[in-house]
Amino acid sequence: MLFSPARFIEPRYRILFWPLLAAFGSFGVSLIVVGALLPRILQDFHWSYTAAGVVLAANSVGYFTSTLVSGLLVQRLGLKPVIALGLAIEAVSLFFFGSTPAVSVNLMLNLLIGVGQGAVEVVVNTSITRMEREGDSHLMMFVHSAFSVGAIVGPVAIGLIVARDLPWQGVYRLIALVVLLIGGLLSLLPFRRIEGSGSIAEQAKPKLRSLLGFPLLLLSFFALFLYVGLEVGVSNWISEYFVRVFGTPASTGAFMVSLFWLGILIGRLSVSLVARGTRQAATLVALALLYTLSILLAVLMRRAAAGGVFFFLASLGCSGFYPLVMNLLGRYFPRSQSVAVGFAATGGGVGMFLFPLLMSGVSQQYGIRSGFVVYIAMGAALVACAYLILRQVRRTREAAEEMH
Repeated sequence: MLFSPARFIEPRYRILFWPLLAAFGSFGVSLIVVGALLPRILQDFHWSYTAAGVVLAANSVGYFTSTLVSGLLVQRLGLKPVIALGLAIEAVSLFFFGSTPAVSVNLMLNLLIGVGQGAVEVVVNTSITRMEREGDSHLMMFVHSAFSVGAIVGPVAIGLIVARDLPWQGVYRLIALVVLLIGGLLSLLPFRRIEGSGSIAEQAKPKLRSLLGFPLLLLSFFALFLYVGLEVGVSNWISEYFVRVFGTPASTGAFMVSLFWLGILIGRLSVSLVARGTRQAATLVALALLYTLSILLAVLMRRAAAGGVFFFLASLGCSGFYPLVMNLLGRYFPRSQSVAVGFAATGGGVGMFLFPLLMSGVSQQYGIRSGFVVYIAMGAALVACAYLILRQVRRTREAAEEMH
């Protein structure tokens, strides 16, 4: 099958690949569930936009702290202990989220959910870079597509629950159970097949401090700082945007989250077919341009249908950016993959923290449509950053060719 990962993965890695893919799918569900339920949470708990923004931001703080620490812990402890602990923390926190309307309690629980998600981010991306064949991006795209599938299925189920006025807290309990089961399975699997694959003698790898002098790593940090902030920000607030700006029902808003992630899924499966080898960095620029133009037009629309079309196009622009950056890091930092992945992912977590918080403040003061203008500015900066990555990759490749 054209879109089957089995074509691109070595047989010895398959026992690990599928559970890791499932872990990333559950990550997708757990990350977007707050945004999909936001109108209902605001209604039931009587939170302001500012309070909701703070709770959402807490997840990001836990996430970006965890990605940086997890990248370093993988060097010391290995992949299995880090992801097993991360999934356990995530499952327990998901189970109790929403048990009380207290902002402080839910803030702390969402922070711990982010801690678990950060561990999953680093371990899965590091593992897949080690499984990926030279010059390919197929496995990374498949894994991040699983994230998108989770982000699609979750809001669809949530939309059905909201439409029937059922208790939304049960969604968190179910996700917690799934995460716990995946963590238990991963704790039994032979991660030594990756860690002993010859590319990974973690103790011999450079420290983070020695890597910070490489422009590509710093550019990757800032690119994901912008990208994750806008991807998660739009995902978290698009439901409320459709309710407030277009006057749609809350269930329609939840389904718009699914549509956004469906575009990301379609884009990721498509990008993996064309973004190979030297084309990966150039594809980053094209995707950033598509997002920026589409989100600009989406905000200008006055009808829900037209807005939905351009938000969908914006999601296509979001699609392959993150996995392509991870693939580039795996290729250009072969002796320090977990640290490079963790550092760049930390940039994404910082963006996920700062930009939605900024957007919630702007929305509280000037309205949610004005808040979305923040994401247009982010897109313009992302285009510039993607172009600088392209230039740096070309310089690195030219230098390597001159040495040979």
